[in-house]
Amino acid sequence: MKIPEPPDNLESLEEEVRAVRERFDRLVEAHRPALWRYCLRLTGSAWDAEDLVQETLSRAFARLARFWQPIETRGYLFRIASNAWIDGWRRDGRGALDFVEEVPDAGNAPPAPEAGWDAMRVVVTHLPPRARVAFLLIEGFDFTAADVAAVLGTTVGAVKAMLHRARTTLRRATDAESRPRHAPEPDAAVVARYVEAFSRRDPDAIAALLAPGAEVEIVGAGDEWGVEIVRRASLAEWATDPREQWAEFGTYEGRPAVFVFYRGAEGGRALGWLSTLETAEGAIVRQRCYYFTPELIEAVAASLGVPAQTRGHRYVPTPS
Repeated sequence: MKIPEPPDNLESLEEEVRAVRERFDRLVEAHRPALWRYCLRLTGSAWDAEDLVQETLSRAFARLARFWQPIETRGYLFRIASNAWIDGWRRDGRGALDFVEEVPDAGNAPPAPEAGWDAMRVVVTHLPPRARVAFLLIEGFDFTAADVAAVLGTTVGAVKAMLHRARTTLRRATDAESRPRHAPEPDAAVVARYVEAFSRRDPDAIAALLAPGAEVEIVGAGDEWGVEIVRRASLAEWATDPREQWAEFGTYEGRPAVFVFYRGAEGGRALGWLSTLETAEGAIVRQRCYYFTPELIEAVAASLGVPAQTRGHRYVPTPS
């Protein structure tokens, strides 16, 4: 009997991988809020924090098959987030990593003054990347120096030196602020047509704005490639949502975005989700939908002074 050749695509693995990823997402979900706050402190931007969380989870899931040992979930996620951020720092050429030689134990240094996260956000803009990781993990997330040494692959003495340097910087910091990065503006006419079509709940009009090979990413949940797939999948599901909703275009942290509002309690508005659009030649070529990103939605809603309506981190298909 001849064994049939496997299909020349990855479709046969999709269901198996999806089931394992669902288990993974459930296991790490309790750590997601703390991980997002940590990524926010590292990057200084809610948008970049969400990107770093998603990259961390993708790396963490992909690397599981390489381990043959018990893995402590929180430390594993924070280590991968730290390394991913440091890798990005190196790749983007934003500065050289600090090198800390062994120094006498700095444990007797005066303690850091009482400071909220606003003060920490000021200081981390002045720290090199490894020192920033050490400071945030110890001061903000109750890691020990030994824990941080394991994350950074260094010694406890080096971690204490980084922490001493960070505390000194905090005492000297004034009102220095990091500047938000500005993303390219999408085509204003395309955005206006998108907002109008969204607010009148017209999936066909939205589909008509998509380039034939458009990519739609439901951040943390799924990807759709091609206008026909988008029309049959996420657009079709959105069109059946009975809630009153509308779209408004604006910016957050310097990044252009579409804000989707629901009708909230007592007739007010509540932020439901966000989208970013990339356009070319009069069409949408890429859309990122921040729908299953509660921490980002809550941060943006707070800046707007409105409540947030979130629905967790995971997509749960409707039973057929």
